[in-house]
Amino acid sequence: MIYLSNALSISMLPPQGATVRVSPLTVEETRALLAEGFESAVGHESTAAILSILLGVEVPPRRVAIKLGAGDTLIVFQLLTRLPEGAVLSSEEVLSLVQEGKAAFYKVEILEG
Repeated sequence: MIYLSNALSISMLPPQGATVRVSPLTVEETRALLAEGFESAVGHESTAAILSILLGVEVPPRRVAIKLGAGDTLIVFQLLTRLPEGAVLSSEEVLSLVQEGKAAFYKVEILEG
């Protein structure tokens, strides 16, 4: 299964532990992976809307807890800069962060677990 999220949490991993590989992705590589089908785990409507614009694919907001297992892939959209407390970014600001290299996509593969 391929999941799309804006966070990676240890609680997503199997309780017995897991072997994980993390690789950076370009926007184009992310689009190609998601074209195979995916399940959204993006919990906020505004974030889902921004990702929909950025990726050119409908990202429905879904506030769910996911559990990853062997063979699963999690695509994570991650800001690479710390925002001031309480900051809320507009779509334009997030897209600007992507263009500046201050936000990125990562492919998290569960190899064993």
